Amino acid sequence: MSAILSAWQSEDAEMLGAVYERADDVLLSNIPDDRTIDGARTWIETVTGAEATGDLCARAIVGPATGADRRILGNVMASGIEHRHSSAWVSYWSVAEARGQGLVSAGLRSLVDLLHDELGIHRLELGYRVNNPASAAVARNAGFLVEGREREKLRYDGIRYDTEVCARLAGDPRHGGTRIPITGPR
Repeated sequence: MSAILSAWQSEDAEMLGAVYERADDVLLSNIPDDRTIDGARTWIETVTGAEATGDLCARAIVGPATGADRRILGNVMASGIEHRHSSAWVSYWSVAEARGQGLVSAGLRSLVDLLHDELGIHRLELGYRVNNPASAAVARNAGFLVEGREREKLRYDGIRYDTEVCARLAGDPRHGGTRIPITGPR
């Protein structure tokens, strides 16, 4: 599946709202609670505002258009960019039909390159539930190394889950896998 990484745009709100409407259980734990088109607009405004101040870097994974519109397949993002210590928290999600194709791993590798090489962020961190092998594979396939386990860190539907915390440093070896081209402003 061909795709590009693109900065989020206000025009993406309706497509993101449609993603929210058809979200499966996996995606529901990774998106905002307000899953309306207005909620999508608010999320995009928050993201683009934080990006403008240098506190966040988010890119939509956009697939081939079905008609005249872009098609949102997922998101890769670095939030909580901390400039003094040069670190950020990384997250990612995809729609069900985009999973299992290496698309998010390729998108995350592209984002990692952007964060390290162009934004100069030294340390990237992320975490995933230990019972989520797909998320673990995405992290591993983008060069993140496990640094530890946080016991009962997350709670979903009243159940506590352990997480593994990972990081990659600017000087770590780059994963040789494919990347997704990045378009638009960086």
